[in-house]
Amino acid sequence: MQVVSYTCPECGQQIEIASLQRLGGTGGGLYCPHCQARVHISFAYGRIVAVVSLLLALAILRLLHITFGVEFIIGTVLIWIPLSMFMNLWTTSLRPPTLKKWKPRRRTFFEWFYDRDAPQDIFGKRP
Repeated sequence: MQVVSYTCPECGQQIEIASLQRLGGTGGGLYCPHCQARVHISFAYGRIVAVVSLLLALAILRLLHITFGVEFIIGTVLIWIPLSMFMNLWTTSLRPPTLKKWKPRRRTFFEWFYDRDAPQDIFGKRP
């Protein structure tokens, strides 16, 4: 059995995939066990795979003479997701995934809106 190891983009040390730390929750991300830098696994051809698998899903539905409507939308999703997962797995044999430094995402409109309506601190921090 081969152990998959990555190189941390922050500290440059070798990390086994099983030793990456994950905090609770769905959006916590992964952390390097050595330097505690936040990282994520990046597939080499992620966007290309997503577009190609979507086009293949649309072509399959077109060959089955399913054109537009609810069946078309549901069929696209049901074919696209497993097909893109399979193609991501297949492309890892061409070029393995890497660890990338985590980029903080931009605030959504609702996050900005809630922060804007938050109560203001009138007196500031007291010693």
